[in-house]
Order: sequence, then C-alpha cells, then structure tokens
Amino acid sequence: MTLQYCTDRQPKIGEIYLMNFGGCGNEQKGWRPGLVFQNNVGNANSPNIIALPLTSSLKKAGQPTHVVIPADGTGLAKDSMVLCENPERMSKDRIGNYLTTIPAEYMAKVAVANLLATSAISFIDPELLLVVWQKALALNATA
Repeated sequence: MTLQYCTDRQPKIGEIYLMNFGGCGNEQKGWRPGLVFQNNVGNANSPNIIALPLTSSLKKAGQPTHVVIPADGTGLAKDSMVLCENPERMSKDRIGNYLTTIPAEYMAKVAVANLLATSAISFIDPELLLVVWQKALALNATA
C-alpha cells in the first residue's frame, strides 16, 4: 500500500492518521492507525512527529499502558487500543490519510498511560509538575 502525506493538513496532537510504522519483532509495523502524540509546536516545526500505534486486537486491555477507544462516537472504524508503551518517532513522509481526532477524555487516558509507560514522572516534584503542565499547555495552543 502506498499512501502520500496529506500536505494540506498539519498534524496536531490527538489526531489519528494512517501511518506506516517501521517496527520489527513484536513492534507494530506497516500501515495502521496511529495517534499523533507530539506537542503542536513540535508538529509545526519538525519534519518528524511522535506517534502511538493503535491496534484492533484488544488483548491485555487492562494493562496500565493500554487505552481502549470505542469506535462508537470517536470516528474509528473499529474499537481500538492505543499502545502507549510503543511510541515511534516518525517522518511526516510516513503519514497517510487523516482519520479522526480523539475526544479529550481519551487523550487524558492516553497521557496517563504514557506517563506510566516510563514512570519518569516519579522523578518530578509535584510543584515542578505544575510548571511543566503550564508549559505543555502553551506548546499545544493553536492559533
């Protein structure tokens, strides 16, 4: 399958596109839905994005790094699961057609699952976390 990046659309965090994942072994590979998970300043200024793969195989749905997103009301063709422990840096050249934007309630779950995937948040003082959160809001602001 050959798809071209849709140049009339700038990817934004929370959007789902068909993406060509380059995994090997047990990693996700080939064309599949992927969630843009990089801040919008980075998306606008970098030739790459950070993507999280989706799968319609809902195995291990209770794992804290997996987020199930139902098809009903979200624009997905099938109930799907975001694999938050498997981010991939991806060239925009490997992004295909826009599919949907997931609702904020699911993005919040994805954010939590991604934080748990690395548990790096455990090294941040709660007061500093508030400062980081405010910076993140600015990075996702869109004009």
